[in-house]
Amino acid sequence: PMTRYDGAIQFLLNSTDPSICTFTLIDLLDQSYRSRTVKAARDQILQGPRVKTLLAGQHIGKQQSKESFGLHPGGFGVHPYKKWDGAHWRLVSLAELGIPPHEPRAVAAADQVLQWLTSEFHRSKIKAIDGRVRRCGSQEGNALAVCSRLGLLDDPRVQYLAESLITWQWPDGGWNCDKRPGANHSSFYESLSPMWGLIEWHHATGDEAALQAAQRTAEMFLRHRLFRSTATGEVID
Repeated sequence: PMTRYDGAIQFLLNSTDPSICTFTLIDLLDQSYRSRTVKAARDQILQGPRVKTLLAGQHIGKQQSKESFGLHPGGFGVHPYKKWDGAHWRLVSLAELGIPPHEPRAVAAADQVLQWLTSEFHRSKIKAIDGRVRRCGSQEGNALAVCSRLGLLDDPRVQYLAESLITWQWPDGGWNCDKRPGANHSSFYESLSPMWGLIEWHHATGDEAALQAAQRTAEMFLRHRLFRSTATGEVID
């Protein structure tokens, strides 16, 4: 069994990034989130080099207009989905690095993402074709996971994301934005993030419908042996 004296473990614990130290203690050494050692490491996460870089350049002024996502307070001067420096992508990394719930800068960035995903303009583009909602569920899925970890459970916009993903789920357990009427198989890319978001929402709220939806997605991946075509057995593109 691994111990704190294992060379690889010690290498990770010696990292200058407190996120790496924190998750080494929790995931590899099975220490409790409430332990003094873990708390000391977690208290330093916001000072970690990756977290500080991801939060750099955040806009803190007043929003000029509802249409101007780039000037949204909490954003980073660009549309939240701009690859890879928009708030959407930064928040996914920040959540995975273990930033604490209700961290003000992360909450401000999440507000920009939620404004985008729940805006009338964005929602007007969501269409059902041949009985299936054609939606890039990874966007809502990532946002739901991040907001769940941030503790934004009472925000109706976050609740909307959870309810929408469940409503939009395809019969095979996933999601897809393919607008061709004949497309009837979920996308791996568009299904993994919604599964993560629904699991995080269930962990945060106890929502059983979210758990059941996530389990349906898990079954889809298991039918594919995680990454293979069910028709040919070949690795997915």
